[in-house]
Amino acid sequence: MKHTLFLGLTLAVALFGGALALQREPGLPPGTEAPAFELNTLDGKTVSLAELKGKPVFIDFWATWCGPCRRALPHTQQFARKYKGKAHILTINIREDAKTVRKYLKRHGYSFTVLMDPDGAVAEQYGVEGIPHFVIIDAQGKIFFNQVGFGSGIEKVLEEKLNEAIAKAKK
Repeated sequence: MKHTLFLGLTLAVALFGGALALQREPGLPPGTEAPAFELNTLDGKTVSLAELKGKPVFIDFWATWCGPCRRALPHTQQFARKYKGKAHILTINIREDAKTVRKYLKRHGYSFTVLMDPDGAVAEQYGVEGIPHFVIIDAQGKIFFNQVGFGSGIEKVLEEKLNEAIAKAKK
């Protein structure tokens, strides 16, 4: 009897903890100071988050092998063209080599800025647990919005949030 009661309570606690874990927001909470980083582009230039303050920053964490990432990248390319001068549009490739990424970009004609996170350290700082993972940082360097995954209509949500961050920066 005691064993059954203990097992039942243990199961209830585990289920409750799992439910809470599913409800938590992805990545860092809005309003949190965005972790500083310096990463290299594919052509060896260093990009520092600190240098980008003053305009919102849109980040798309991705990998070439990720199906949802591949479906999201055309929208990221559109954002890079549409919001040039209004926001910094960056992608951060996680744990892949430069040769693989260059080949993929060339094959698809992408021209957005790709930062390389070869050991996943920056992704870890940003709480990336699944990709694609989108982060919008406001002009003051604070987390404005997070989105994990990509599906129908997500590009509209991302654009709406990016426009909100741009409008906030103008005030």
